[in-house]
Amino acid sequence: MEKYDWLNKKTPRSVDQLKLWPENPRLNPEESHVSLNDFIEDFTSTPSELGHFIDLVKSIATDGFIPADPIVIWKNEINGRFYVAEGNRRIAAIKVLRDPEKAPKSIRSSIRKYSEKIDKQQIEKVLVNVAPTFEDAEWYINQRNNASSLQRPWSRIQQQRWINELYEKYHGDIEKIKSTTKMEQGEFESAIRILRIKDMINDSSVKSLLTKEEFEKASSHKFPITILERFFSDSKVRSAWGLEYDGILIKLKSNRESFLNAYTALIKRILENKHREDKIDTRTITTGLEEILQSLPQVSFTNPENQESNITLDQIDAITLAETSDNTKASAQNPKQSGIELKNNPERSRLVLPIYEINTDSYRLSGLFNEFQRIPHQYKNSISASLRVFIDLAIFKYIETENIEGTLCAYYKKQIKDISLKDRIEYLKQNHLTDKAKKVAARLVDPNQEFSLDVLNGFVHSQDSHYLDKSFLNRFWDFLFPLLEVLLDIKEKK
Repeated sequence: MEKYDWLNKKTPRSVDQLKLWPENPRLNPEESHVSLNDFIEDFTSTPSELGHFIDLVKSIATDGFIPADPIVIWKNEINGRFYVAEGNRRIAAIKVLRDPEKAPKSIRSSIRKYSEKIDKQQIEKVLVNVAPTFEDAEWYINQRNNASSLQRPWSRIQQQRWINELYEKYHGDIEKIKSTTKMEQGEFESAIRILRIKDMINDSSVKSLLTKEEFEKASSHKFPITILERFFSDSKVRSAWGLEYDGILIKLKSNRESFLNAYTALIKRILENKHREDKIDTRTITTGLEEILQSLPQVSFTNPENQESNITLDQIDAITLAETSDNTKASAQNPKQSGIELKNNPERSRLVLPIYEINTDSYRLSGLFNEFQRIPHQYKNSISASLRVFIDLAIFKYIETENIEGTLCAYYKKQIKDISLKDRIEYLKQNHLTDKAKKVAARLVDPNQEFSLDVLNGFVHSQDSHYLDKSFLNRFWDFLFPLLEVLLDIKEKK
């Protein structure tokens, strides 16, 4: 067992010298991961994951870091740095406890609170297992099959992407992959096939028939790929849709255009599961497959292009659907109907465009932001009053996140509750804001400006109605946006 002796040896290593692993299957492969902030945003991309990460941070802050489960690292011989193969979430939690300012804005105040409870020196170093090579680290990753309450197992898609990466890395060396994964050939071939079927979502023809929200959900590593596995593992489905398997290759016997149309309809139905009685999930595929096949568009076998061709992303991407062209023309003719609205368009129907998202642990900020995306401008009184509340909450959240409440109170010699919104903005303008945000703040506190704090206050206290039209409210939001981007974690959806 000398080959695995390294697992019995724990070595103290500085946390600051350990690099997180950008190719970690936990991470969304569509995102870039350079900074600690990038990793943590991905680790906390859903409410559930956010809760687990905060629990992990709280546990380390309260009880110290408990090295019960190995942290496995390896040395990259090219750059000489040590990367974390197993334990990325735990190392990220320790790193951010040591330097809370590197946390995403949405959770920075919570991280700072826990960071204050722990002696940073106690978590400066951790015990790690140094794998001799990355291949040894790979072996451990594949052997690990148990998880503690503070660890998060890979999702099915993450496991399949890992297998696919091994297949490409070892150039299809079956014996090497079997040795690394301890899987039979049929198992990992099936995993690679279904991942490639799932990745047809990225084909331009399929993507054009999905809304932006549908595409984001479908391309996410949270997509319920087990439903696709169950569906395409049935021989009746493959026969009806013209699919044949040959190792990891997928051969298409049917008309590609027709196949992709049916495939898109299937994806939409899976995404709509919570809102439909005739939902498609692993249970209904087992009990009602015939009904599901009949309810989806029929796949045609007439005049198939490139008979017996292998489906790859490059080949599929060249396919276009007749419906796509028609839908594109319809959208161009009637942009209002298609829901496409331009940035900074004062005539848009909602205050906040759906292309934006906010990350914050403030329920009220998150709730107001999401409601701004849904409430039509006919509810102008609700929107205007809420806008005043939103900027007040955003200013306070920034003060809390940047941990400057004490200096602010000392500056004005008042309790925070006694410092007016105008004075809070003035203090930030003088001491903390960047140039662009500073200009917005300067105009905001100037009562002679069109978009001023006086107008915001008037939304609540005055009887004026000429500031309530759609165009003015939209322009006010657009004016505030450079400041809000600094105060909060607001960005365009990817």
